[in-house]
Amino acid sequence: MENNTLVLFILASVSLTFFPGPDMMYVIATSIAQGWKKGFEVSMGLCSGLIIHTLVVVLGLGSLLQRIPQSIRFIELFGACYFLFLGFQLWKNALALKESRQETKGAKGLFITGFIMNLSNPKVSLFFISFFPGFLFSDHMSYKQQFLILGMLFFVQAVFVFTISSLVVDRLRKKIRVAINQVLWNKVQALVLLFIALILIYP
Repeated sequence: MENNTLVLFILASVSLTFFPGPDMMYVIATSIAQGWKKGFEVSMGLCSGLIIHTLVVVLGLGSLLQRIPQSIRFIELFGACYFLFLGFQLWKNALALKESRQETKGAKGLFITGFIMNLSNPKVSLFFISFFPGFLFSDHMSYKQQFLILGMLFFVQAVFVFTISSLVVDRLRKKIRVAINQVLWNKVQALVLLFIALILIYP
């Protein structure tokens, strides 16, 4: 077993997770609007989706996605519709809040939102299929076993990165005592969801 290979895999995975993509944007927006606990809830949903993608790779279902591209579009469009619905609800809540001046309420079911956000991007499975083989670390273990270990390592580092990001954003939010406009951040969350939906509709 080559430990150096696993270290390189973890470093590469952390770098990819830190990259400011839609998932990280939504975690940050949620943490600013509702605090690190809600950001962590989204993070756990996102990372739980990674477990499913890992199982897809381990069970060999990734080749099915490659052979039947229509299934990819169906999953993407389903996710896009869900995010458009959530974005509309957040925007409507923000407008209602602006009129009533009451305390804002964020999106409900943030774990499910994060889970569907990750699961509705089948390209993650295809990414794993192309990413994992470059980090095979044992001549004695089967590919499936190694893919499962790599998937779990990716999951653990993703939980760590997203959680740290939520905590840092929340700490900065409190430390500099920015007068956070909850209406604005509800709208930001809605726009991030719209952006993710557009990515899924127009890959």
